[in-house]
Amino acid sequence: GGDDGEGSDQIIDLRDLEVSNPHAPLWVTPTGHVYLESFSPVYKQASDFLVAIAEPVCRPTYVHEYAITENSLCTAASIGLNTDDIISKLRQLSKMALDDRVLHLVRTATAKY
Repeated sequence: GGDDGEGSDQIIDLRDLEVSNPHAPLWVTPTGHVYLESFSPVYKQASDFLVAIAEPVCRPTYVHEYAITENSLCTAASIGLNTDDIISKLRQLSKMALDDRVLHLVRTATAKY
């Protein structure tokens, strides 16, 4: 849907996000959607990481979209990725500070592993 309500359908304007690490390849939105710049020098590393923790949504030429979900995080945890490593890597690769909702999702989804 395209409603203005809360949830994963909510549109995030990337221009509203405060960039603190402009050379990083990821835009991580508060809803858990992640946009990867395919032209980044660290694209391969970031792509491999996202494939392990998120679900691909759309992968056009320049910017790939992924969704971090409870299921994708459970899969990541089941193959040995731990909570702190996931959060640390997201922080390293993200252009901006991670929203508390994303941190909460990662912590709750991986807590049982």
